[in-house]
Amino acid sequence: MAEKAGKEHEASHEKVLHDAVDEFKRITGNLKGHMVLAAEDYRQPPVYLVTHLVEMRFAGWKDADFDTLAAVSGASALFAWEPRTFMPKYAHLYIGMDDRIAQVTGFGYEWVPFRDAEDAWKILRESIDSNRPVKGWHYENLLFAGYREAAEDSERQIFTMADGPDTFARWWSWQKFTDWIREWSHGQLGRHSGPVARAEERETAGRVMKDLVEWSTQPPESVRKHFSKATFGLPGIEALADAVEDVSNDGGYFDAYASCHALNPQWTLRNSTSLYLSHVAGLFPDSVSTHVLAAAKRYRAAYEAWDEMVTHLPPSWAKEAGWKPDALENAWQIKESRHAGAKAIRKAAGHERAALAEIEKVLREAKGN
Repeated sequence: MAEKAGKEHEASHEKVLHDAVDEFKRITGNLKGHMVLAAEDYRQPPVYLVTHLVEMRFAGWKDADFDTLAAVSGASALFAWEPRTFMPKYAHLYIGMDDRIAQVTGFGYEWVPFRDAEDAWKILRESIDSNRPVKGWHYENLLFAGYREAAEDSERQIFTMADGPDTFARWWSWQKFTDWIREWSHGQLGRHSGPVARAEERETAGRVMKDLVEWSTQPPESVRKHFSKATFGLPGIEALADAVEDVSNDGGYFDAYASCHALNPQWTLRNSTSLYLSHVAGLFPDSVSTHVLAAAKRYRAAYEAWDEMVTHLPPSWAKEAGWKPDALENAWQIKESRHAGAKAIRKAAGHERAALAEIEKVLREAKGN
């Protein structure tokens, strides 16, 4: 009898981290789609950073913003292109973003392994009871922000949020949760581990700029290992421009990938780099900050050149979605549009190259001192 009463008590137990849910909806544009509002421009983001930002904001890191995370994590320093695949856009997952963000913000992070669904449920409950949303792997990423106990284990529910490719915030059944564990989870759950020591802000800015220069030609070995056929940095941008300009290449493929899934999360982060550099320029003497600000302007110009590319070569769904209401239909099948798009990509590469030249001046002066 006592055991039955215990089950009834569990069945009535529910906890939802409503502020985390509200933050997720706010950041993702109230579930309008796979986008994030950053610097007044809606664009497709690296979803990992979106979920991380929700966790940080909920935990009290109110000064955290998407663009700063994009820069300090190293994500905004990367660019990768490989024909007929979108996988290199995930290169940022292999540069240790959790640790990089923790060093700058003090937001410690851990991935907790589990054996099976019951073990995952215990970790999830413990985390939510201690006011920590839980990150998981999915198509990209998702967050668990609530749970409902039930008299029968099969009736349990988990409140789940995802941003990409399907953006939602809803209750998952126990069956859906166990299916996720089997198909996607990689046997681990991510969560805030507690505050850690923060690096000095100017030191961090120097590291971010060093990565921008080095990764413009060669990313870290961990990235090259996972994407051995991809072309990175400025050579990757130039290779993409050549491929776009060559009208013998299948326009249908580029329509699906070049202005959308493969590249959108990468080129839009040029704006994040611009905003971050503008923010940290004041940390340096005037003779140095001039170069930092010049680089910031160039990265913004690169972002705008990429946006110009998409104006010439929008994805086929742009008009229907209202994203580019004047989008030219079948643009990827038109020679003039392909050439105009390639020209815009090369313009973006030129601005990025000029930005890096400014940053190299900053790094040389720092080394001299």
